[in-house]
Amino acid sequence: MRLHRLAPLAAAATVALALLSPRTASSQTAEEKAAARSLAQQGAEALQKKDYAEAIDLLGRAEAIIHAPPHLLLIGRGQVGLGKLVAARESFLKIIREELPASAPAAFKRAQEDARTELTAIEPRIGSLRIVLTGPGAADPSKVTVKLDEQGVTSALIGVHRPIDPGKHVVTATAAGRSPVTQDVSLGDGEKKEVSLEVEAPTAGAALPDGSGQTGGGSGPTGPEKPQGTSPLKYVGIAGMGLGGAGIIAGTIFTVMFVSKSGDADAAFKACPKPCPTDQQANITALDEAAASRGTGAIVGFAAGAALAGAGVALFLIGGKQDKPAGASVVPYVAPNGAGLVGRF
Repeated sequence: MRLHRLAPLAAAATVALALLSPRTASSQTAEEKAAARSLAQQGAEALQKKDYAEAIDLLGRAEAIIHAPPHLLLIGRGQVGLGKLVAARESFLKIIREELPASAPAAFKRAQEDARTELTAIEPRIGSLRIVLTGPGAADPSKVTVKLDEQGVTSALIGVHRPIDPGKHVVTATAAGRSPVTQDVSLGDGEKKEVSLEVEAPTAGAALPDGSGQTGGGSGPTGPEKPQGTSPLKYVGIAGMGLGGAGIIAGTIFTVMFVSKSGDADAAFKACPKPCPTDQQANITALDEAAASRGTGAIVGFAAGAALAGAGVALFLIGGKQDKPAGASVVPYVAPNGAGLVGRF
């Protein structure tokens, strides 16, 4: 990489941010634009000092605030400096594939041209690695965890060549319940290699290590744990609350009827001359008995409704906390002289 070009490029990145079109930077505040400009400058200076990790971090922050191809170009150069050629290729490709308008700043267009040049330079250096599983454990890849440099490898990349950075790498395969099998591999620029790992058959019932990257398709995630059946007490409780509400409604109706009949009896009594004729006395007595009957109905309705509603609430809460033993049942009852629950446990 030509380091003498980095200082001019840093200035170009800063100028590009100042020249951003409204379409690109209209949503950023003046403070954010100034911060992105400063981060880009700092990142370019860190890159010139070969502090590649710091440069990538600073430029990544600038890019997160305002997108600019010069950011990605400098990030790609930092990735090249760290030997991460695969990541650098993706950064350069992102710049190349972007459709720049004719009005785009010159720094943007120059970054795109530089990205093409630098992509051409690194592509021959990118290696290729094929990971192959053999042995009894290879028959069920879903129970084998494969890692490349401690990163899980998806099953789609097992048995095929994949791009890889040149250098030293560690490949590990672990069958469920077995000890891991590890192999080191070193690739030079543009080198193509294959790693074969012989794995034992998984132990019956053994689970893959936590946090590992499962490779095979297998049965996939098992999904959430199947919930336990709802306790019958909850349903009995709901029924009890419903019956209790009906009882209270019935009590209210009987109360209205009681008041009405009592009023009729009082009116008939006041209207009766003194002494009151026998037939009118009989009518008053009938009205009083009807009122008393409805009053009894009101009392029973309210009492039964309150008892059933209270019991229903209690059973609903209890049923939500624990399951009912098999064969148990609870049945509410209403009788003229009271109400309650009959249970079999």
